[in-house]
Amino acid sequence: MISELCYAIVFIIETIISIFYFNKKFRLKRNYGFVFIIASISSFVSFSIAKLNIPLLNLLSFFIFNFIIIILCYEVNIKSSLFHPFLLISFMIVTEILVFFVFSVLFSIDLDACFRDQYILIIQASISKLLYFIVVYFSAKFSSKEYKSDKSYSSLFLCILPAASISFMYTSIFLCITYNVNETFKFALVICNLLSLLSNIVVFYVHDKTVKTNQKYTELLLTQQKEDNRVTYYELLKEQNENSKVLIHDITKHLNSLKMLSTNNNSDIVKYIDNIENDFDIMNPIDYSNNALLNLITNRYYKICKSEKICFDINIQNTQINFMSDPDITSLFDNLLANSTEAARQSKNRFIVFSIDIRNSNFLVISVLNSSDTKPLQINDSIVSSKKDPKMHGIGIKSIKRVVKKYDGIMTITYNDKQKTFSTTITFQLNNSNVDTICATSN
Repeated sequence: MISELCYAIVFIIETIISIFYFNKKFRLKRNYGFVFIIASISSFVSFSIAKLNIPLLNLLSFFIFNFIIIILCYEVNIKSSLFHPFLLISFMIVTEILVFFVFSVLFSIDLDACFRDQYILIIQASISKLLYFIVVYFSAKFSSKEYKSDKSYSSLFLCILPAASISFMYTSIFLCITYNVNETFKFALVICNLLSLLSNIVVFYVHDKTVKTNQKYTELLLTQQKEDNRVTYYELLKEQNENSKVLIHDITKHLNSLKMLSTNNNSDIVKYIDNIENDFDIMNPIDYSNNALLNLITNRYYKICKSEKICFDINIQNTQINFMSDPDITSLFDNLLANSTEAARQSKNRFIVFSIDIRNSNFLVISVLNSSDTKPLQINDSIVSSKKDPKMHGIGIKSIKRVVKKYDGIMTITYNDKQKTFSTTITFQLNNSNVDTICATSN
């Protein structure tokens, strides 16, 4: 009875390893409660089948139940749902053969004699499952996109723990074979080995969680730094713009005075002054809206689009965004226009349509439509950036979502495959405080 309970634990750990692997490779489409139920049923039935002592049937049940888990609980196609259970069963066969081979070489004992001692067999199973877990873990890690982008080798140092655990497990087997120990001592060794196996899985799981938490924290810092830099940039640009307007105004006055002092209206000096005045008009940024900061952002991307021959259609006269703070205005619109410009410059039919409008006197609708020849990659309800720097992936989109969430807005993202266009629409409901702000601004 005790040995059967220990075997049941081994089968539960085997299922945990499969779920650990699937979680690293695929996205869950069910809640963890459903996964727990499926995994429990899988472990119980697999253990029941194993009691028949038919190795081929054990392998078949392992494959079938892993297939059921992956197809019911994860977003995966049929090809992957067949390949990955087959890969896991290959890893398991190789590790079990390796463990039993090392055992026979180390202790020079016939394997048939080993199978007669259930406790030693459970310890060997613990070794094979630990080795199986390590192979599965690093297979999933080295094939993941996170590893390809970051190439972090910190997990390799954790191999010291499973190496020490396997040494301890083999020592346990040595003690059981060399000395005439009683059943209680063997049972204690089996429990220690199973706890060692579980502790390895927990340590690797906690390590992964810690790494992901640190990555998210780093992303937050990068996002905050990027937003702060952007706000500072537009503050300086705003100040520079005001100073330029004053300077241009004064110089224009001086040039007009010079023109009036000119005795010949057709002289070259008058033409020269007219040309300079026209240049000053070009330097003056256009007021697209009644928000100075939004004008600066729009003018910046208008110049970028003009230099890169991107058609930029702007319709933001009916702009009432005074309920937002300046940092949030910067984060929202600069990231929106930056993303649309990035996509448009990589397309053949280069264009951006940027509009802001108030509908039904109660909703502020911000719309950015741009050309995009390739459909953006979408993972976990997030659009993945096409920037070459992996650390900057999605930071702008996260900033946009943060602002939308802060002001209780709704964002809709769509891609039209036929027209090759990408559309972002953000809707804010103007509550009473917003309306009061708008009315006060209008007056």
